[in-house]
Amino acid sequence: MTTSWTYWKNDLAKRLSDVLGGAVSPDDIVVPPDRSLGDFAFGCFKLAKAMGKSPADIAKEIASKMNFGQSDFTSASAAGPYVNFTLSVGEAVHRVVRDIEVLGEKYGSVETKKADELLLEFAQPNTHKEIHVGHLRNLVLGQALSNVLSAAGWKVVPMSYHGDVGAHVAKCLWWLGKGFRFQVSGFSVEQADKLLDQIPVERRTGKFLGEMYAEASRQLEANPEWKDEVSDVQRKLEAHDPAWEKLWRETRRWSLDEFATIFDDLGVKIARQYLESEVVDRGQEMVDHLLKQGVAKESQGAIVVDLEDKKLGVFLIRKSDGTSLYATKDLALAELKLKEYPKAERSLILVDNRQSFYFKQLFETLRMLELNPVPEFVGYEFVTLKSGAMSSREGNVVTYQDFRNEVISYSTEEVVKRHAEDKWNDGKIEHTAWCIAMAGMKFGMLKQDNDKVFTFDLEQALSFDGDTGPYCQYAATRLASILRKAGSTPSDSPFVRGREDEPLTRSFDHTSEKALALTLAQFPVKVAQAAEELRPSLVAQWCIDAAQRVNEFYRDVNVLESEGELKEGRLRLIAAARSALVAGLGLLAIPVPDEM
Repeated sequence: MTTSWTYWKNDLAKRLSDVLGGAVSPDDIVVPPDRSLGDFAFGCFKLAKAMGKSPADIAKEIASKMNFGQSDFTSASAAGPYVNFTLSVGEAVHRVVRDIEVLGEKYGSVETKKADELLLEFAQPNTHKEIHVGHLRNLVLGQALSNVLSAAGWKVVPMSYHGDVGAHVAKCLWWLGKGFRFQVSGFSVEQADKLLDQIPVERRTGKFLGEMYAEASRQLEANPEWKDEVSDVQRKLEAHDPAWEKLWRETRRWSLDEFATIFDDLGVKIARQYLESEVVDRGQEMVDHLLKQGVAKESQGAIVVDLEDKKLGVFLIRKSDGTSLYATKDLALAELKLKEYPKAERSLILVDNRQSFYFKQLFETLRMLELNPVPEFVGYEFVTLKSGAMSSREGNVVTYQDFRNEVISYSTEEVVKRHAEDKWNDGKIEHTAWCIAMAGMKFGMLKQDNDKVFTFDLEQALSFDGDTGPYCQYAATRLASILRKAGSTPSDSPFVRGREDEPLTRSFDHTSEKALALTLAQFPVKVAQAAEELRPSLVAQWCIDAAQRVNEFYRDVNVLESEGELKEGRLRLIAAARSALVAGLGLLAIPVPDEM
């Protein structure tokens, strides 16, 4: 089904083609910078040379020849080099509301792809460390990207990948043993059991393991002679030593259980969870294979791939002590993904921009191995707090749990203040505060493009005014409030269905109604563009625009004092607007409470 925005652009392109006697593309139809000029515009710059006239004269000529007849458009006017076109209020609102009512949950989705499979790897926190605020942008952006690509017709397979082996795990477990006065040499299964028994249940968390890792890093800097002990632990882990493996498996479980809880809280959905331990052995085999092929070579005891001719330096794929690196395992991970998902058309990896050079090296090596499709890098900048940047190694991170609790505490206080006299029960307060907190934490990271550093400001993020998630939520709850007052109950589903066969008035007559309808009409276009450009920020910006139009409509149009079919039509516009706005926020994994 062709939705309103596409219909209008196609209609104008055809009418312009008839006037000019040549093909005009719908892509040549744009939106004027000022809404007072019109709803769509056509620039005459390209025609000037061919016609030997100024763009302004051509615009006047085109405007005088336009004949709309049976059309949603009412007029054309020239303004400098542009022809501006104006839609009928009634026809514009009618068409958009009908689109939403007919398409239901499919409104906003676009069929740019016919269920082609796309692999999306994100959510890569390491085990044996805490999930901190720095991880949050990856999780939030990754889920939004997954949702947007799915809405664009891709069959998305969201994947997580966790570093559950390697140097950081060896450091953590080494210091865990040393801190509880167990000797690294001769460490037995019985000793592993004793060590685990000494750790209180409440300390079996990522935060505790992160503290062990941070302390290990500090101790190794002060006592470099202990580094051999850590290397010995790592070798034993890779050799599946029973005692160290038992300690590793149990502590890893603490982390993975914690990840599952946090992912669920954030609405992060993962179809396939990969662990580095799954690919470490195969990674070593692949390094040996690359050596035999001559693709890799030995350099000072380490194994490298020379990418100097690609201006990518030397890619280290095995350390000089024989242990693996991220690269060792990433080679095997790429192979495993393609083995498990042989029909995949694309593969994306969402990672911090600071790792971009490493991934260029990795992808070039994968090309040499002819592993297709070679993944695409999707980068983003990091998150900071007002207190500055964080580092797991330094141990100065703000854990997700502490951060979440602070945000929810603040949002709860605000909800209680607003509804002190409404006698809300604890459950309603808690749910509303959680919804607002989720919007506050996520929206700021999503409304700006990935390449900008994001600094979180608690009060600003949770404000009901300005370009914030709660502002967008509040617009949706305002619409729901009008529906309730009119005796309607907002559907539990984000879209109202079942009205396709009911007649809808065309007597809408307010500019705020048309402004709102035009913004709703752009929703499918923005989703398609966001998927094409891998920019969920376009959906977030649309949500802000939609919320602004909702608030203008709320200010200018008194729906409940309207009468007859006009009142019914406006209530249906409200239901459609709420549906689309809730769906837009849903693509960003942001919930909307019933009231705020």
